[in-house]
Amino acid sequence: MAITALTVDVYCTRSDGSHAYRVSVDGDLLTERTWSWPAYEVFVRENIEVDVEPGAHILEIRECSAESVFYIKDVTVNGAPNRGTTFFV
Repeated sequence: MAITALTVDVYCTRSDGSHAYRVSVDGDLLTERTWSWPAYEVFVRENIEVDVEPGAHILEIRECSAESVFYIKDVTVNGAPNRGTTFFV
């Protein structure tokens, strides 16, 4: 197993009130966050450490309610840029 540092910028398409999302790796829930998103573009930077086996892994950001849509940008794995939500250790 290897401790892996992930950094992910989480954006929300709605800016009215609080919206919640869940972060998981390989289907294992890591955290659930509720955030009040302002009207201008803003993001929450998630700094996550996971202890995973060598190989491919999948990072997921899911909305907790139907009215919210979240997306991610600028994923890094151990400080190196990563394209998409699949990462390798």
